[in-house]
Amino acid sequence: MSQIEMATSYQIWPLLAAWVVSIYALYLQGLVVRRVRANERDAGFAWILGGSLCLGTGLWAESILGLLALQLPIPVGYVRGVLLASWLPAVAITACVTWMQTDVGLSRRMRVAGVLVVSAGLCLVTVINVSAMVMQPQAQWHMKMALGAAMVVLLACAPGSVLIRHMLQKPPTPSNKVKTLGVLALMATFVRLGQMMLIGAVSISAGAVCISADQLTGDSLALMLTVAALMPMLLLHLGTIQDGRAHSKHAQLQDSLNQAQAALQDANQHDVATGLLNRLGFERTLRQTLHGDCSTVQQLTVFRLNLDGFKSLIETYGYDLGDTTVRFLASRIHGLVRDGDVLSRSDTDEYLLMCNGLSDEHAVAQLAQRLGDAIHEPCLIQDQDITLSCSIGIACYPVSTNADQLLSHSQDAMLTARKAGGAVYCFYERGMDRRGAEQVDMQRDLRHAIERNELEVYFQPKLRAHDKALAGVEALLRWTHPERGMVSPVQFIPVAERFGLIGELGLWVLNEACRYIRLWHDAGLNIPVAVNLSAHQLRQPDLELRVRDALKRHRVPARMLIMEITESAAMDDIESSLRVFDMLDAIGVRLSIDDFGTGYSSLSYLRRLPARQLKIDRSFVRDLETSLDAQAIVEAVVRLSHALGLQVVAEGVETQGQAEILARLACDELQGFLFAKPMPEPALLAWLVQRGTAVLSPHQVALVTHVVPGEDTLFEWPEMEASGS
Repeated sequence: MSQIEMATSYQIWPLLAAWVVSIYALYLQGLVVRRVRANERDAGFAWILGGSLCLGTGLWAESILGLLALQLPIPVGYVRGVLLASWLPAVAITACVTWMQTDVGLSRRMRVAGVLVVSAGLCLVTVINVSAMVMQPQAQWHMKMALGAAMVVLLACAPGSVLIRHMLQKPPTPSNKVKTLGVLALMATFVRLGQMMLIGAVSISAGAVCISADQLTGDSLALMLTVAALMPMLLLHLGTIQDGRAHSKHAQLQDSLNQAQAALQDANQHDVATGLLNRLGFERTLRQTLHGDCSTVQQLTVFRLNLDGFKSLIETYGYDLGDTTVRFLASRIHGLVRDGDVLSRSDTDEYLLMCNGLSDEHAVAQLAQRLGDAIHEPCLIQDQDITLSCSIGIACYPVSTNADQLLSHSQDAMLTARKAGGAVYCFYERGMDRRGAEQVDMQRDLRHAIERNELEVYFQPKLRAHDKALAGVEALLRWTHPERGMVSPVQFIPVAERFGLIGELGLWVLNEACRYIRLWHDAGLNIPVAVNLSAHQLRQPDLELRVRDALKRHRVPARMLIMEITESAAMDDIESSLRVFDMLDAIGVRLSIDDFGTGYSSLSYLRRLPARQLKIDRSFVRDLETSLDAQAIVEAVVRLSHALGLQVVAEGVETQGQAEILARLACDELQGFLFAKPMPEPALLAWLVQRGTAVLSPHQVALVTHVVPGEDTLFEWPEMEASGS
């Protein structure tokens, strides 16, 4: 190469045309990438192929335009075959870039390799186009300058690729489009600069001749290349616009279809008359809930409320009144449930209710009672006074392990409640199919036991440990069935709890206990009576009113009534128990913790309970004569109780040895078969007379034993103030 190089210069407008084509090509490439991502596999491949051909042509033309901007003082021409040869790598580079930007899961190593290939390809296209200009003597390359130009192209492609990929992840909003154009202009500028540096790395000797001057040449060549590059890119741009609009319309149609399907599905899962979920919607919600958070699902309950006699109501008044009634009752039920509970109308005469988070079985029973009362309350519908009742079946998770079982078991429990005569609630229990008929019959008979005078209160005496004097009696419910005979409480109490009758039975025993306290006092006997309070009664909101009413009706001082609550029931919901205990203590009723030692009492809670008495469970008393551990436990309980100001009663005393040990351990009162079994009131009076505790005249005996049960007495108790009035 000569020491003197040929003078060169550049035309501005081909450089500007090359820069514009470069920016436009990069912008279109982003549109093509979005189209590839938006279409399925085959259509996406077609967009890669078509986009690569159009954009590759633009890249090829841009490189030639940059070369045509070079002005030499001699005629210059270009070999057609060589220029055409540079078209193929330009298309390949474009396809590579499009694939890299489309594949979002491409590894970092592959992306780095792709950037290197693209940068090398851009330089290769420029080198091939430069070689289409054949000079004599041959043009020489400045390698350092060429390597510098390649580094500029690489530095433009690497960050540009990252920025473009980041931009493509954002929605094509106007602000994002402006930012994207700025990044593309910057990238195109640096790529164009690198290509100019690469062209500038060519050294042409002074006096050299272009031997390809007779081939492609002319001033119009740059214009033809610009038009040839822009035409396919414009067509490609129009294609992306049309495809985007088609996809937008398709997306709108799909959204409309989805909305219509959702509306149809929603309508298919709602009851027309009430707007509530129907059975299908309830089942779907139930299954979704069961698949949710296991910690909350542990307290899930399904209630099935079947309206008793609703079909007869429809036959009498028609479906219009029936639908109005169902809507009215649904609004009543809504007033009792929480925001998170799910209510549905699963059938013509049936509701389903799902409650999650009810604390225990007593809370479930209370809600069932309130639901039944709300349904039973009369309502005026279309000038008709309508009164309905409902049979409620209850199934709880995890006794019922899945949605199908919850629905099936609530159905079984509801049918059992209907067979029992309706207007009751019933819990599902394992083995219900085997025991259901027998329990339904027992429940039906138990429902009428009060009015048929089949129930009776038995009394078991409690004696003072140190002198065996009478300290009081415990009232125990007994049922004498005309056909079954004496029915054990172990049999009928669970049935009463399951069918919601325990509250009525407890109230009857409370009134009977107060009645006998009054009668005995009028006969000259002041005997305190202990009454067992069930866990269901403990949760009744009107318990205070019932206790006050019983005391007032029979004019009984509250201190003569002892209410016994089992330790497990008291500790089940300690805060509620504390409120009830405080309320009863305010009335003046004495409180006793029954079956102590079988639950999980906290000493801090035990200290807070306003109890006056504590009963040691019979399981500890039974082993007193044979177990030093049992003696140690009883002694500790006695000491603890006395420290807290509580009297101690030991129940289940059956041997003289047990009685002596308990007396030695300073137990206050004893109760058990050693002294007397539970007995009816006449037998109790006879037992008292036999022991010399009471001496009654024939008139007094007749007065006590021949008053009709439940009838209010009219005797005064002037020496004792009737508390609770």
